[in-house]
Amino acid sequence: MEKSKVILVSSAGTGTAFASVLALRKNWGSSLKIIAVDSNPKYLVTSSLFSDKYFQVPLNNDNKFKSELEAILITENVDTYIPHIDHEIYLGALIYKEKSLTNILTLQVKNPEIADICDDKFKTFLFLSENNIKTPYCYLINEFNKNSASLIIKPRKGFGSQIIRLSEVKNDIYKYNPEYYIIQQECKKPEITVDVCYDRKDNKFNYICRERIETKSGVCSKARLFYDNKIEEIALSIADKLELSSFCFQLMKYQDEWSVTDINARLGAGTAMSVAAGMDFFSGMYAILWGEDSSEYFRPLEKETFVTRQYAEFVMNFR
Repeated sequence: MEKSKVILVSSAGTGTAFASVLALRKNWGSSLKIIAVDSNPKYLVTSSLFSDKYFQVPLNNDNKFKSELEAILITENVDTYIPHIDHEIYLGALIYKEKSLTNILTLQVKNPEIADICDDKFKTFLFLSENNIKTPYCYLINEFNKNSASLIIKPRKGFGSQIIRLSEVKNDIYKYNPEYYIIQQECKKPEITVDVCYDRKDNKFNYICRERIETKSGVCSKARLFYDNKIEEIALSIADKLELSSFCFQLMKYQDEWSVTDINARLGAGTAMSVAAGMDFFSGMYAILWGEDSSEYFRPLEKETFVTRQYAEFVMNFR
């Protein structure tokens, strides 16, 4: 009898992790064990309601996080580990590279260099430029040019960050540490997120474009879903060159062309909107990782589709 899979879903309090856990329960039910991990207490993490076990851990930038995570992976006999925060994807790749877990642990990204390229936006820019993929020009803060028109400042790492126009802070530019911030040419809307699943073994490629029509508190609440041949080429190129299977990336218009602004070595919270339209990237991700047929989870759009997002309420027990 085949041993039940044990999946560790980290950063379980994120919307991405919640959608991931729902996909697991919907398609694999109780045949697997889900362990949820987050920095918040259990009663504040909705994913814990659908998980078999829960651990509260330090933030992933805390020195104790990595050792506590390793202990959970070992003691719980985890065979599939899915981080949902960019920096933790990098830490997970380090764990895979450094430890004796390589024979048993299934990960989205096993190469720390690839994880770092996606985590650090300046390295993302260098990668895209070297591979002739259109991207807005970026440079470090200490390369500041006094001609600050159409330039923005944004963090080198993290997600959901607010941009700052350089013209508004150019007299205080010295306050921005070049280790943490970059300068980028400003792009024009629309802003597009692209969800991707690429099964190399069976040569199956699925993607969808999501235009952000409305965003609340950094989260897309209304979206237009569509296909675009040029964007499809970009998606396949990124998947191939970074050896990514399930991920998302963002585009905007720069010099009147679609240009990549960010790459996330993971799916996003907004990916659930694609799932609602029949493109279940979360289930596809697990199927690819486990060597199963991913095609049953994708029902390609027949036409341009609009998806709106509402919220559901869950009662959590304070214990």
